[in-house]
Amino acid sequence: MHRRSILVDEHEPIARSIHRVWPALAKLSSCRLLLQQYCDDYSKNSGVLLELDDRQFTQAFVAWTQILEDSEFYLRKNAADYFQFCIGALLAELLKFKAVRDTSVTVIPHKKSSSEIANWWPTGFALTHFCVELVKKVSRQECGKVVEPSEKIGQVKIWQSYRENLLEEPMVAIAYFDDFMGITPNWRTPYYAGHRTAGID
Repeated sequence: MHRRSILVDEHEPIARSIHRVWPALAKLSSCRLLLQQYCDDYSKNSGVLLELDDRQFTQAFVAWTQILEDSEFYLRKNAADYFQFCIGALLAELLKFKAVRDTSVTVIPHKKSSSEIANWWPTGFALTHFCVELVKKVSRQECGKVVEPSEKIGQVKIWQSYRENLLEEPMVAIAYFDDFMGITPNWRTPYYAGHRTAGID
């Protein structure tokens, strides 16, 4: 039997029950559903049991909606990069509030993933790839653009820097997400959409 990749493909679970992702993402219940479906699918295929913490997720979502409100002006300037920025900000808030936990140590033994990064930092790996799938789908649905991650998303040293720098400044996840998607990051103020100068055309 062919073993499915631990990365979720284009048709599941993000596309499983929601026709347009962006409007759903901006609502607490459906955003939670998207993330829960992704975590469930990831757990089945990787052996890493990811658990969504409802309280922490809600705090992350509320913080994220404030960023959306503050950044709405940027939508009119560059819609594609607006979605890239907003999904990067979602990633930052989910990581900051520890909305997803790896509970497999006490529940089921880890299956060894083919990815060194996934074994070393399962929650960060899963949440980052969840957001990659989101931005791919949202960019296509809302802007008619096809976006793909760069080869940097497979480079262990960048992930090590990513995890270490989150401890000092959680919002730097936005810059790393841009870097993974082939966009020149704003390392100084990644949390402010108005300072983005090299986004998606």
